[in-house]
Amino acid sequence: MRMRRAWEGDLPRMNEIDRLCYPQEKALPGGMFLFHLRHARILVAEGEAVVGFIIGYTKGRTGAIKILDIDPGHQRRGIGRRLMGAMEDELSAMGALRIYLEAAQENCAALSLYHQGGYSEGQLLIDFYGRGRDAWRLWKDLNRASGPDAR
Repeated sequence: MRMRRAWEGDLPRMNEIDRLCYPQEKALPGGMFLFHLRHARILVAEGEAVVGFIIGYTKGRTGAIKILDIDPGHQRRGIGRRLMGAMEDELSAMGALRIYLEAAQENCAALSLYHQGGYSEGQLLIDFYGRGRDAWRLWKDLNRASGPDAR
């Protein structure tokens, strides 16, 4: 499995993975992938095909991870952890000192992944994903080694 930057030919597969991960009304509109490709950083995990991706960007010294999607048939194999590490390296090289992301409060698998990677809850975001669907905003300081895969 290798991690690499996405290119335009990856967009249909990324759209497919996103639709496998989320209900139709929550999936990202297809045109947004092209927008992110042009204005953010997208990394893909690829074996024989793309099996996951992550989207992030920086604003000043702060990085953000907006989406982490892994094909459901390839989850729980460490791909998300590897994509997170690769994106942290990318955002750090772009000048980020801290990174944040959001995760649904009920998404225990995602929260566990982020905690293991050294992220800590910052704010509870009420109704972030719609009425009654709260989220945690989590933060990680890149200049401080933490988590099991600290560099």
